[in-house]
Amino acid sequence: MAMVDEMRGAFRHQIQLTDDEGKVWKGRAVGFVPDYDNEEDDEPGYNELDLDVIEPDGHIVHYAFRESEIKSIEIID
Repeated sequence: MAMVDEMRGAFRHQIQLTDDEGKVWKGRAVGFVPDYDNEEDDEPGYNELDLDVIEPDGHIVHYAFRESEIKSIEIID
């Protein structure tokens, strides 16, 4: 399955994401932005997955991952 399809499928799920540096992130995929919505005049578009991670102190931290930064996604809910 293509990564963009995995990103779309992860939306609204609790996931484990491994980034391109091997770091593992666990949280809820709260958004998917397709490449055509991320176009700039001088830069081509890119797919993006938004992830909310609950920190040990209870705060929610929002992260945005470009498709090129994601090694794998696993749905865990």
